[in-house]
Order: sequence, then structure tokens, then C-alpha cells
Amino acid sequence: MSKRKLLMTAIGAGVTYLMRNKQARDKVISTVSNMVKKNGSSSRTARPRVEVSNQEWRN
Repeated sequence: MSKRKLLMTAIGAGVTYLMRNKQARDKVISTVSNMVKKNGSSSRTARPRVEVSNQEWRN
């Protein structure tokens, strides 16, 4: 079996499992939600990007 078919089969099995099991589905949703919240808060505290013009770079 090719790697692509194996990957698609694994994804399909995972989706089917989550569709049938509400507790597992809720756990995955909360985990993803927590990841998004963590990544969103860290991007706000990041330092601003500094622009350098070509004139400054050449000198």
C-alpha cells in the first residue's frame, strides 16, 4: 500500500472514530482550542518587525 493511501486510511479511521465517540471528539476540540489560544497570545507579545530601507543597508 502506498504511503498516501495509508495516510488517507488513517485519517478516515480517525474521523470515523471521532464521529462515533462524543467524549473523544470533545477532548480533541478542547485541545485544539487551547493550542489556538496559546499561539494567539504569544503573537501579541512578540517584538514588532523592523523595516530597513535599501539606502541604509548599502551604507
